[in-house]
Amino acid sequence: MSSDLDLKNIGAQYERVALEESELPENPIDLLTEWFSKAVDAKIPYANAATLSTLGTDGFPSSRVILIKEIKNQKVIFFTNYNSKKAKDIENCSNVSLNIYWKELDRQIRLRGKAIKTSKEESETYFHSRPYESQVSAIISNQSSIVTKEELEKLTSSFKAEHPELPLPYPQYWGGYEIEIEDIEFWQGRPNRLHDRFKYVNTGNWEKKRLAP
Repeated sequence: MSSDLDLKNIGAQYERVALEESELPENPIDLLTEWFSKAVDAKIPYANAATLSTLGTDGFPSSRVILIKEIKNQKVIFFTNYNSKKAKDIENCSNVSLNIYWKELDRQIRLRGKAIKTSKEESETYFHSRPYESQVSAIISNQSSIVTKEELEKLTSSFKAEHPELPLPYPQYWGGYEIEIEDIEFWQGRPNRLHDRFKYVNTGNWEKKRLAP
């Protein structure tokens, strides 16, 4: 049996309303929050999902899906285990990129910036707002390390026996990152592949330019 797969004939026509330069805000964060609000209103599953890319010490980029939890003070915030592969990558190189794609709206957002840890207070506050099961899994999991299913189940059962209810102790190895946006691109799918693309770059002030599709 051949393992080859030809995907060239898969495609779609985009019929969305144009993204007009004359209607773009001066600050891209305004457009970022507007697009997110519309994605949420459209009831897109996991509208806050984004692909985070980091650079490892081996020189290879790594990508994984994370959930954006907040846009605040012109920064994008997510939370993770500070012992994870992504956190170790960020410690080595704080430059990261995010890619957000909503097929239902034919929209994509790409941004780059520096990831910096949020304050312990902010991380702890959000941690304690999570459901019991989510807190337990964050505490017992040494994220990205090799483990068996049996070991995970044993750790979970043991911890739940010691801590059957909230509040749970806050793990110092878990917390947030805020991405200070340096550049951001908005892509709107359009007919005949003549897509609208606009990129904002922070040079002290936001500068925006149209890009070829």
